[in-house]
Amino acid sequence: MAVTIKDSTKNGDMWNEWATILNAAIYDADAQQNKYDDIVDALAVVEKSKRWGEKATTIGGLGDFEIKAEGADAADDTFEEGYSKFIQHYTFSKDFIVSKEMRDDNQLGDAKTKAVNMVQAYKRTRAQFATNAITSSIGAATAMTFGGQTGIDITTGDGLALFNSAHTLKSVAGTTISNHFKDVLGSNTTVLNKAANIMRNFKDDRGNVLGFTADTIIIPGNDPEYEDFVKRVIGSDGEVGSNKNDVNTQRGKWKLVVDPLWTPTISATNHPIIVMSSEAQRALKGTRLFDRTPLDIENDTDVHSRNLTYNGFARIGVGFTNWRHALLLGSGDADASTL
Repeated sequence: MAVTIKDSTKNGDMWNEWATILNAAIYDADAQQNKYDDIVDALAVVEKSKRWGEKATTIGGLGDFEIKAEGADAADDTFEEGYSKFIQHYTFSKDFIVSKEMRDDNQLGDAKTKAVNMVQAYKRTRAQFATNAITSSIGAATAMTFGGQTGIDITTGDGLALFNSAHTLKSVAGTTISNHFKDVLGSNTTVLNKAANIMRNFKDDRGNVLGFTADTIIIPGNDPEYEDFVKRVIGSDGEVGSNKNDVNTQRGKWKLVVDPLWTPTISATNHPIIVMSSEAQRALKGTRLFDRTPLDIENDTDVHSRNLTYNGFARIGVGFTNWRHALLLGSGDADASTL
């Protein structure tokens, strides 16, 4: 994420050496890819921004080629503009201090731990922001609260939640499509196969079948039984859940993402997993995370306390340009439909 550090210490030798060491620890922690970075990369297309927010519009493909007579002009066609979506950036900030007493007592190790934890806290917050957005945008939900901020928009371009049973096609009147299902994964691959087939048959805003392949399964971090089952589904040679010697048709098709920041209440009727197409995610930019201002850390000395203060500052935007890259299974929400 390329953290930026502004060293503003002004108390001479007392803090300069420590600030140099702490800054090095921050840079090193930022450079290390960790599980929180992996979660963000799995959930969203990560982009940069130079504005206070980003407006995105989906563009559908051309219609089918038409047969024409010899020497005749080709039929004109236009690209189909889909729904537009505005994604606002939010400011995140946090302080930590290294006390004068820590400096006097030479507790450098503890100070370095604080510096590293600031980077880890930011990466965790960034991943939690993306996780909460995608796992809160269900059924009738249109907004979420995060970090004390209310009213954060979590709708897609059609004004509905990411996971909804009545998504509309902009140019095909009367058509609704669901990516929100109550069917629980169970102990075999039937539901998973149906879900993959539904995703393959999602249509663009002019009614063309998109044909995207589902290849990613995202499960909560508090569902070890499903985690074990999915690992067997995607890794076993034979057919899972039977004594047959049939080939396991799911092997090699799926990537499993266990998101420890997603911890829903698990029950017989609420056993959620997200099925996603990384191909559709890239092509449609379904879930987008904008690093408007990557982590920016500034340090300074407080003359009143003689403490060294570090302030972290970042701006992030998360939202949904499209809904066709993901579907939710095992939902206990009242809006959920049946496969």
